Amino acid sequence: MSRIDDLRDAIVARSRLLVMFSGGLDSALLARLAYDALGSNTAALTIESEVVPRKEACTARTLAAEIGIAHDILCVQELDQAHFRSNPPDRCYHCRKARDAAARRWAEAHGFSTIADGLNYSDLSDYRPGLSAANEDGIWHPFIEFRIGKDDIRGLSKELRLTGWDRPSMACLASRFPHGFAVTTERIDRVDRAEEYLQSLGFAKVRVRHFAYEHAMIEIDDPDKAVRMREEITARLRELGFSFVSLDLEDFASGKMNRTAGV
Repeated sequence: MSRIDDLRDAIVARSRLLVMFSGGLDSALLARLAYDALGSNTAALTIESEVVPRKEACTARTLAAEIGIAHDILCVQELDQAHFRSNPPDRCYHCRKARDAAARRWAEAHGFSTIADGLNYSDLSDYRPGLSAANEDGIWHPFIEFRIGKDDIRGLSKELRLTGWDRPSMACLASRFPHGFAVTTERIDRVDRAEEYLQSLGFAKVRVRHFAYEHAMIEIDDPDKAVRMREEITARLRELGFSFVSLDLEDFASGKMNRTAGV
């Protein structure tokens, strides 16, 4: 793919590159391409926080070790920000500003002038206030620049035999809450544990949307199986603190909560 070749050349031209590395499919491929091109002149930085599923930091560590790239983890506490907790439509903008600032400080301390992330060309079709923040902060988006979308990334990751090439996309846990409904530590933990439980039952694509009155709306890739297991699932989510448990009748899709932002 000529776009990938052009991307590799662009990475080489940067000389030293820091990759913002969530451990998801997009950033994993970027880290692999950067390491293949630059070796010890690249590094991966993972932001760990309460709004990231607990298992994701472990996944990032494992993937970084598999790739061979130098890896570090920083903690950012978005829930310390009152504006973030209130969950306005521009929540992602402020979250990204905090993360970029932390990454920039780390990069400057370790001699990296360029920071790149894994946002891809397909992301432009969704409401992404975090992208505006990243643009303001001078973060490089190589997959966007070279028009490389999600399907391209998944295909190349499979070709390179990257672990997790077939994993579903993962999003910040704050995306499980309708805008204007406060994001709290208790609610974040409840959602995280509920999704871990559903994944343990063999569901691959899972979202537990948290609404008022401790209402869990389950969005899942196999609703028929969920209906068959409804008593077990309901009992476990009630244990976690949900008062009501329902099943989304639409197909699984990321970004549904953007509807509550009017976009």
